[in-house]
Amino acid sequence: MSNKVTLRYAIEDDLKGNDYLKDLHQKLLKAYASQIFNAPSQLSTKEVQDLLVFSDLMSKTKNIDLEQASLEIVTCLNKMFPDSHSIKFYKNRIFEELGNYSRSEQEKFEEEKSVNALINRIRKTNEQTLRKLPTEDGYFIGEQKDLYDLISGRLNSFSAPTSMGKSFLMKMFIEEKVRAFKKLNFVYLVPTKALITEVTSDLCSKLGRELQLKGYRIVNHFDSIGTRDQFTNLIYVLTPERFEYLLMRGFSKPIDYLFIDEAQNISKEDSRSTVYYRIFDLLKRQNLDPRITFAAPLIDNPQIYEALSDLEYGSSLKANLSPVSQIYFLLNGRKIEIYDRLTSDFFAIQYPTNLGTNNLLIGLLKSLPGQNLVYRNSINNVVNGAKLWSHSRDVLNEQKNLSISSYIADRVHPDYYLSEIIMNRTAYHFGKIPDEVRGNIERAFCKGKIDTLFCTSTLMEGVNLPADNIVIDSTKIGKKDMNSIQFKNLTGRVGRLSNSMLGNIFLIANSKRSYNKFKSLVTSKKLTAKLSLESLVNSKILENINKDLKSGDITLTSVRNEVQNPRKFATIRKFSLIYLNNLQSDRDSIITKRFNTKITSDDQEIIKEKFQEQYGDQTEEDVNFSADQSIELREKIRSSTIDYPQIVDDNNQPNIEETYKFLMELGNIFKWSKYETEIYPPVQNMVVLKDYAELLIHWMRGDLMPQLCDFVIQRRGRDFDFLDRSQEIRNRLGINSRFGMDKSMDETNLSIQVLLEALSKIQFKFSKYFLKFSRTLIEERQIDELDNDWYQYLEYGTTDESVIWLEQLGYSRSNAIEIVTNKIEAIVTDSQGDKLVLKLIHEMHNPEIERETERIMINYPDSFVYEG
Repeated sequence: MSNKVTLRYAIEDDLKGNDYLKDLHQKLLKAYASQIFNAPSQLSTKEVQDLLVFSDLMSKTKNIDLEQASLEIVTCLNKMFPDSHSIKFYKNRIFEELGNYSRSEQEKFEEEKSVNALINRIRKTNEQTLRKLPTEDGYFIGEQKDLYDLISGRLNSFSAPTSMGKSFLMKMFIEEKVRAFKKLNFVYLVPTKALITEVTSDLCSKLGRELQLKGYRIVNHFDSIGTRDQFTNLIYVLTPERFEYLLMRGFSKPIDYLFIDEAQNISKEDSRSTVYYRIFDLLKRQNLDPRITFAAPLIDNPQIYEALSDLEYGSSLKANLSPVSQIYFLLNGRKIEIYDRLTSDFFAIQYPTNLGTNNLLIGLLKSLPGQNLVYRNSINNVVNGAKLWSHSRDVLNEQKNLSISSYIADRVHPDYYLSEIIMNRTAYHFGKIPDEVRGNIERAFCKGKIDTLFCTSTLMEGVNLPADNIVIDSTKIGKKDMNSIQFKNLTGRVGRLSNSMLGNIFLIANSKRSYNKFKSLVTSKKLTAKLSLESLVNSKILENINKDLKSGDITLTSVRNEVQNPRKFATIRKFSLIYLNNLQSDRDSIITKRFNTKITSDDQEIIKEKFQEQYGDQTEEDVNFSADQSIELREKIRSSTIDYPQIVDDNNQPNIEETYKFLMELGNIFKWSKYETEIYPPVQNMVVLKDYAELLIHWMRGDLMPQLCDFVIQRRGRDFDFLDRSQEIRNRLGINSRFGMDKSMDETNLSIQVLLEALSKIQFKFSKYFLKFSRTLIEERQIDELDNDWYQYLEYGTTDESVIWLEQLGYSRSNAIEIVTNKIEAIVTDSQGDKLVLKLIHEMHNPEIERETERIMINYPDSFVYEG
């Protein structure tokens, strides 16, 4: 008996093997490339019509590859022939077939009057009703509705192409619940502080007065204002580290929904990934039971992240179809190849004469229309590429960028390269640039004031920009090879739902190796993610952990000898501390299950007995620390008068010597020589700590970035390696000489980069030790708070209570300092002793402060009053 084949599958098989379609598709890509490089189109009217018919058929197959090819064809044709009525007609049909009803009014058509047309209109109206967005005009696209419906579940994880708008869906879910007057508490986790500001601004903009009317507040820190108000519901927008600290302090409210954006960070092989595991331990310990959503870019197995939760079953969904199309170009010397998704292979096209051969990147950027992102694998390559491009451009000194150029000069330094090159519509973007400056760069790019932005891998941390093209000239992130998931996430940054349905990806191969690697990354179908716990803690490592823990060696000597990479070791050690904590407390987790595959029940008893013998009943809840560190700290506080020193001495000068002595003492207590070699390296540690002591004092006393830049530039003028004693930063940036630094930063910009890296390290490293010291000091001395709390001074970069209060409201540090020091006295105190901001801030004539004030007034309306 013969097998029955449905018409749909018969058509699908025919399309997959149709040689005419493949030839036409390649002709289309060649013609599209010709238009990009300003050459005449090569498609006949018949070929265009046949492509449209093929595209229409492919959209009805329910085969992801063919559906994606269908979108690619109509979006390319629409880009090439924007005035064609027939192309718009087919585009509408295909978009609707694939679940996209969000189009501009000018692309809508009057349908014929017939029975079939009436049936189609009814079907379309019904589909639109089902896809209507709950909070605004517009419709869910593709599988967005399925993703959105998942969010209400107890436990769910989803992955989708970068262009699918995962963050948009989670923010819209919060907005819908707030508007419906649901009394709920949300936690929204983002990987960076910059994204805290972005998400908070988006929510404030969407909800407006609804926040106050429905009794909600958005908070970004565990000591944000108003978090203890029992009648206010909270939307926490936090980094994982801030949420961990919040949980350790004791969460004062139930958590109804927990959103984990950019969940792929749980797979990163660094110590930050351990924070996510710790969060779920703390949730379980405090009987907090939120509904959980993990959202990741396109991976094949999004369900792996559900293992962190104590819930046994969840729902997962991988959305395969991207609503936008992307065309891959591979450039290698005098050859250009285009990726053909119908054949899953590359084919060559004629090399455009206008590209030139001397500098392929510059030639390409001069040829490309629209806005460009340029990915490079290191800060030095990013800065040098942006400088070279800026100086080779025809556009010189764009006067409409004068204000942002002046802003950067004022907020960083007049000689900072970024201030100069932005006048040529060019900028660079990486993690160490001050957040408010980076935010301004992103806004300038969105407004079209910048058309070329050079970036490092920070672009993959959820940054959404309206780019038409991305140029990638390295297959690495830093010195490590990029994997398929990272590559797809990076290339997904062009072609965005909010901007363009088509993005171009240009891959520049500078060697045979990179040429082959790029081909492998484009064609790879392996998008399987691993938990960092699995990839780092293998059987051999577990054997060494078992050996060390059974001997009571909390420093993990055997593991350290096995793992040469300091960052990987630090991550493994944190996993081990979480395991030890759970073992001592008889608690179960994904980490205990993993470790117990090699650590038997007899071994576990030996470990518990050994640590009981060494440390008694002492267990360390904060896995940033081990029991030996905590015991040493408590004993020191009990046996001495140790305290934070005063920030300035008797002559009102920075108290550098006492700060240095305090850091040395802290280093001995916490055993930095073993656990923190980055801030306490074995060689020259005294000088390194003294450098950090100087910078720390300048930061905590409230010096603004230009003052800090001047300070570091002058100090390095007298002391060549200040803040970079091993010349690690200098060497990493390829600056190996005191003179003649071709293709490298000059000493001023190098000093600024050294400052930015040192400041980031101080904030990240010292803050956890200061927080631990402050909390232990308060507990041991049985006081309510510290008069001289360096954790708070480091966190907010000031000792001024009014500046700290403004930052807790949501102002940036620099704007808060300007408000307090301005001649317009903007802060008053009411009869109850509470601070209030006068609505005279506009008189400062600072657009940045006005913009922040507009957002903060939405969130904290009761903190603002009119004078009199």
